[in-house]
Amino acid sequence: MIDPFKKKTLVRLKRAKGQIDGIIKMIEEGKYCSDVITQVLALQGALKGVTPLILESHLNTCGAEHLNSPNKEKREKFIREIVRTCELSSR
Repeated sequence: MIDPFKKKTLVRLKRAKGQIDGIIKMIEEGKYCSDVITQVLALQGALKGVTPLILESHLNTCGAEHLNSPNKEKREKFIREIVRTCELSSR
């Protein structure tokens, strides 16, 4: 993974880790359910932001290599991989 994508991804993941710890604490302390749900939704938003960063880094490194490869099978396999990743991210 290349910078600045690596740095941004790590910042988001560390923030998400802190959010998970906070949510666990809220549940252990019996906090109001609606407040817990709000924090879970914030966590989901933070994690959704990680995927585009990793994908962009991947396309800039591995993608450039695979798409410019003279090996047709290598190019097609990479394209299928990206399509599959997009399908998974839209679930």
